[in-house]
Amino acid sequence: MKKAKSWGRKLSSLLVVVGAIAWLGLVGYGKGKPLPTGLSVEGVSRAVQDVEFLADCTYQRDGQPVREQVIFKRMCRIIDDAERFVLLDLFLFNSVHGQGEKFPALSDEMTRRLVGKKQRSPQVDIVLITDAINRSYGAEEPEHFRRLRASGVRIIYTDTSKLRDSNFLYSAWWRLFCQWFGTEGAGWLPSPFAPNGPPMTMRGYLSLFNFKANHRKVVVNENEALIASANPHDASGYHSNIGFVARGAVVQDVVDAEAAVANLSGETLPRWEVPVHPESGQVHLRLLTEDKIKAQLLTALARCENGCSVRMVMFYLSDREVISGLLAAAARGAEVRLLLDPNKDAFGRKKNGIPNRPVAQELVEKSQGKIHIRWYGTHGEQFHSKLTMISLPGEAVLIGGSANLTRRNLDDLNLEACLEVTAPADSQVVRETAGYFERLWQNQDGIYSLDFKEFAEKSLFKYGLYRFQEASGMSTF
Repeated sequence: MKKAKSWGRKLSSLLVVVGAIAWLGLVGYGKGKPLPTGLSVEGVSRAVQDVEFLADCTYQRDGQPVREQVIFKRMCRIIDDAERFVLLDLFLFNSVHGQGEKFPALSDEMTRRLVGKKQRSPQVDIVLITDAINRSYGAEEPEHFRRLRASGVRIIYTDTSKLRDSNFLYSAWWRLFCQWFGTEGAGWLPSPFAPNGPPMTMRGYLSLFNFKANHRKVVVNENEALIASANPHDASGYHSNIGFVARGAVVQDVVDAEAAVANLSGETLPRWEVPVHPESGQVHLRLLTEDKIKAQLLTALARCENGCSVRMVMFYLSDREVISGLLAAAARGAEVRLLLDPNKDAFGRKKNGIPNRPVAQELVEKSQGKIHIRWYGTHGEQFHSKLTMISLPGEAVLIGGSANLTRRNLDDLNLEACLEVTAPADSQVVRETAGYFERLWQNQDGIYSLDFKEFAEKSLFKYGLYRFQEASGMSTF
């Protein structure tokens, strides 16, 4: 009997050691496995005559909310104008929100537009690439997606399991024990997104905690591509956002980048014919995805010195290399001004200010006040814009789109898409983006932004929590 117990203990110890080795191996694999082909793109620099800048703003005037929303309308126009195809890659495309709250019915309107387009022009291919969040990570497909399928719209759910692990400590455990069981089935657990949201399965919850996403916001037809920070999501309907509409050869670059997302999900896009345009003009556009966004941002920041400036509007700022780049630019004499979301509102829930508030405190202190920060004055909605404007001698570099400046968004973890615009300092797009920033910074014709002291927060606990979450991936930012 004693001998049997001894063997039992040895076997248990061996299983623990083998399990630990397997888990550590999966941690390393998940963090560094090869990216699927076609991701992390640094496109060719394309010369064009101009590029269209768009901005949604929700702000206060005389104590009343003012909502200027143009990006969704531009998405619909791209759909309506298509003659050959419509390709959409959208992170949030649903109507889930809290009870009693009223928002514009963006998801229903976009569904109606796509269905109507297919009925009027059945020869036009329409493909929607989206994230599994819109079907509650494997639960029953939502009704508006079923309507799209019935009309002939093709829907591709991104297989994010092929991506590297951002929440790598958890994901290694998930790969070892959970991935084999799938996620599909009838939901029975309450939605984490809203009290009346669609129910989820336990396997769906376990998949959610990997914190992976196809976070892109792209709408493209054969002639133009919109790359934005905005989602056609009801509860996001009043968010402030930005976007660029590009034409020319960069449209083909966008289509090729989206074909790679379809391929990693086991699907193939049609070989659409995109008209060829001669490349000429003083504005240069380049598609950036995944970690190439950070690479080009850091390159531009490294050129900033005395006489240059950095202006940023950002929902989340937490990436350590970007923070170092901002501090270095300020130390070299560049003017650095950041307009940040205070991270207090999230679809009816109150947030704790992480990561922006501890990051802002760090930047102000370490730069000895050389970096100037203001907060966007949100009232339930979010300042969801993601745009950096870097003014250099004779030209400006603009980088904007879906990517927050966080480890998850910039280190080949989420799927992201941004447009880099390099243009003369006196070009229309530079004047428009600079005017947009100054309007918000200086509160022209309304109340947009607040002094730094309004949300200044010197908390060692929150700073430590932010650093842990950023490094470990155990967060939603």
